[in-house]
Amino acid sequence: MRATEAELVDVLRERGIVDAAGHAALLARRPGPWWLMLLQGLAAWFASLLIMSAVSLPLAGFGTTALVRGVAGALLCATAIWLFRRDGLFTNQMALAFSLAGQGLLVWALGDRWDLVFDNQRQLAGFGVLVTGAMLLPRASRLHRVVCGLILIFDVGVLVGTGPGVEALGVALAAGVAWSCVTRPRWTAHPRGGLLGALMLAAGVAALALPAILRLARGDAWAAAFVGHAGFAGGMGWLATGSALVLFALGAYLLRGVSQRLRLTVAVVALLWVLAFQAAPGLIVAAIVFLAAFQASQRTLAAFALLAAVLYVGEFYYLMDVSLLHKSGLLALGGVALLAVRSGLRRLNPGDVS
Repeated sequence: MRATEAELVDVLRERGIVDAAGHAALLARRPGPWWLMLLQGLAAWFASLLIMSAVSLPLAGFGTTALVRGVAGALLCATAIWLFRRDGLFTNQMALAFSLAGQGLLVWALGDRWDLVFDNQRQLAGFGVLVTGAMLLPRASRLHRVVCGLILIFDVGVLVGTGPGVEALGVALAAGVAWSCVTRPRWTAHPRGGLLGALMLAAGVAALALPAILRLARGDAWAAAFVGHAGFAGGMGWLATGSALVLFALGAYLLRGVSQRLRLTVAVVALLWVLAFQAAPGLIVAAIVFLAAFQASQRTLAAFALLAAVLYVGEFYYLMDVSLLHKSGLLALGGVALLAVRSGLRRLNPGDVS
C-alpha cells in the first residue's frame, strides 16, 4: 500500500467512516513488495500443479471416461470457489489454477458426452460459454474474472466463426467498452460492480486483440509478408465501418457540453483518423478504447490501448500492400489528426501548457 493509501485509511478512521476493526482490516490488506507477491504467486501455482497431479493419478485408475473427467472438473471448480472465499494472494492464485483446470475438464467431459448439431469446435465452445459463465458468478478475484471474461469472449467468437459475424462482435465489444466507461459512475457502486469492471477490462483487451486474431485466422499475413506477398488480405470493412460509427458516437457524447465549433473540429479529426486507417481497423478500435478508458480513469485499459496502437501502426506499415510513399502519407495524415486533437485539448484547458 502506498503512503497516500495509508493516509487515506487513517483519514477514514479519523472521520468515523470505519471503526477500529475496519481500520485494522484495511491495514492488514496492504500488499507486500512486488517480488514477494511474485514468489507467492509462483509458489501457489506450483503447489496447485502438485496437488492436481496427486489427485489425478488415483482418478486415472478409473479410466479417462467423460464421467471421471466431469467429476474431477466439478471437484476442482468447487475447491476453487471455496478457496476464493478465503481471499488471500496465495489462495486466490491456487483457486485460479484449480478453476481453469476444472473448467477445461468439464468442457471436455460435456463435449464427449453430448453430440449436438455443431461441429466439434463449436460444440466445445458452446459448453465453454456455459461453464465459464457459471464460474463468473461466485465470489472470486479480479484476475479470475478477467481471465474468465476473456475465455467467454473467445468461446463466443468460436461460435460466431470468422465471417462478418465476428466483425460485428468486435464492434459490439468496442461499443460495450465505450458505454461501460462513460456510465461507470452509475454501476461502480452496484453489488456486481466488481464483476462488471472485470468484464469491461476483458472486453477491452479482447476488442484490441480481435483485429489481429481475425487477420491471422483469415490468412497467414505474417508468413506472406516474409515471402514478399504482403497485403491486408481479407479486409475487415464491417469492423472498420462499425468502429468508426462507435468512435463518432463516443466523441459526440464526450463533447456534448462544448461549443459547436469544437465539436465540428473533433468530428473532422475523427473522420481524418478513420480515413487514414480504414485498412487497419485495429487503430480505430484502439482510439475508441483509449478515449473511453482515459475518460473513466482506467489506466490499465488505457495502457493496453496505447500498446495495441503502437503494434497496429507497425502492422499497418509493414503489411499494407501499397507504396512506401502512400504509407508515409497516411501516417502523416494520422499525425495531423493527433496534432488537431492536442490543439482541441489545449482549448478545453487553456491553463495547460503541456
